Amino acid sequence: MGGLFVIGTERMESRRVDNQARGRSGRQGDEGSSIFYVSLEDDLMRIFGSESMNNILEKLGLKDGESIDHPWINKALERAQQKVEARNFDIRKTLLKFDNVLNDQRQVIFSQRNEVIENKDSKQYSEKFLDEIIDDLKLKKTKKLANAGSNEINMQLKSLFGKSFEESEINELVNLDNKVFEEKIKNKFKSSREERINMLNEEQYNEIEKRIFLQLIDQNWKLHIQYLEQLRQVIGLRSYGQRDPLIEYKKEAFALFENLLSKIKYDLITILFNLKLIEKNDDQNDVQNEKSINTNNNPKCLLVTNREGKISRNERCEATGKKFKHCCGAL
Repeated sequence: MGGLFVIGTERMESRRVDNQARGRSGRQGDEGSSIFYVSLEDDLMRIFGSESMNNILEKLGLKDGESIDHPWINKALERAQQKVEARNFDIRKTLLKFDNVLNDQRQVIFSQRNEVIENKDSKQYSEKFLDEIIDDLKLKKTKKLANAGSNEINMQLKSLFGKSFEESEINELVNLDNKVFEEKIKNKFKSSREERINMLNEEQYNEIEKRIFLQLIDQNWKLHIQYLEQLRQVIGLRSYGQRDPLIEYKKEAFALFENLLSKIKYDLITILFNLKLIEKNDDQNDVQNEKSINTNNNPKCLLVTNREGKISRNERCEATGKKFKHCCGAL
């Protein structure tokens, strides 16, 4: 059969794509041929081509629509394609640098997450976080003494401790000595933890605390990724102020990452201060079991009327007046 004859109506931005089109001419080992027809008004030549080419052709007096076949045209096309390829390469290179910022933060978060999963004693993290928070509160308490009108420390203590401390106790904490201030907070934290451990046991409580910590990491990390994506979309505007967008992105991303770690730390301590375990009464369980037994014995119950058939989850039960998924079929 021989090779094919490929006719191209334009040159692509990448030489690789042009070479792929030329390669289609070869068939079953036979050589083919190809030819490309290009207009100087194509996007490739109009945007990236040289203006000198148009000026030369105008001086030669060539008419519109006249065919031109000259090595200069081929060289101009190659130079235009090289400019486009270099531009696309710079775009990919810059994008990779932006991705490396997020990748470095991802490695830190996921290494910490894996460490929490593998560690059996999760209490050491909360104790470490509590020490860091207390040191931060001490600094703010010192600023409060220097500026009596400031109410920042009181608001932060209320949001952190919740109902663990009364409002009068919080006001007393602000005026205490740093050593007494630290001891009182730690004693309150340990007493609430021991209360929960007595209701469960050491192993179960460690598992609960670990799950809370992992859930906080996952939730805050998802939000952090969204913030960085929004930041990346607008950081290019910094170039109008003669600033490098990549450097500005690294600065902003680092500040957001610090806020992320601080938020995880504060959220964990806040939850552990205000976490209450409630035991379910046996009387309530007995009442629910009696109701389910009475319902199942009712001749109008779907489990009785439709023993062998398949019951739709949205089918209404005559015994309770509810849908099957809300009574006997509840998960």
